[in-house]
Amino acid sequence: MNEGRAHQCRGRRTEAVVTSRLIDRGIAVFTPVFGSERYDLVIDRDGDLQRVQVKTAYDHHDRDGTIVVEFDCTVYDSDGTPQKTYYTSDELDAYVVYYEPTDVTLFVPFDETPETQMNFSLRDPGDYGEYNRKAIHFVGDYTLDERL
Repeated sequence: MNEGRAHQCRGRRTEAVVTSRLIDRGIAVFTPVFGSERYDLVIDRDGDLQRVQVKTAYDHHDRDGTIVVEFDCTVYDSDGTPQKTYYTSDELDAYVVYYEPTDVTLFVPFDETPETQMNFSLRDPGDYGEYNRKAIHFVGDYTLDERL
């Protein structure tokens, strides 16, 4: 399987997990019919419709206990060359991030994210000094149960 196809399969698995998790919490989930929108899902939070991009997180290669999510979209040219683009606030309201190794799902409002990527610590906040805690995004602060 080529790299682009493997990437699409992983994304579909992540979308299925995320959709199930949202429905389990009583949140209505809608998907674009043709998949040509810049968002993967629309969720209805008590009448507030939000455009959501679903992302798969991965281990940070240089930091134990840290996961990374990249906020880009890879589009393939007709010759198969990948091109990265980034989302804007006109296109999305939030990201829902899934990290398979710990089976965690995060909800991250678009306005809380940097443009390109975000790191999340899996460690306990008490493992860090007070100064460092202010600069770190902790998984526990972004779980679906915490945010929705």
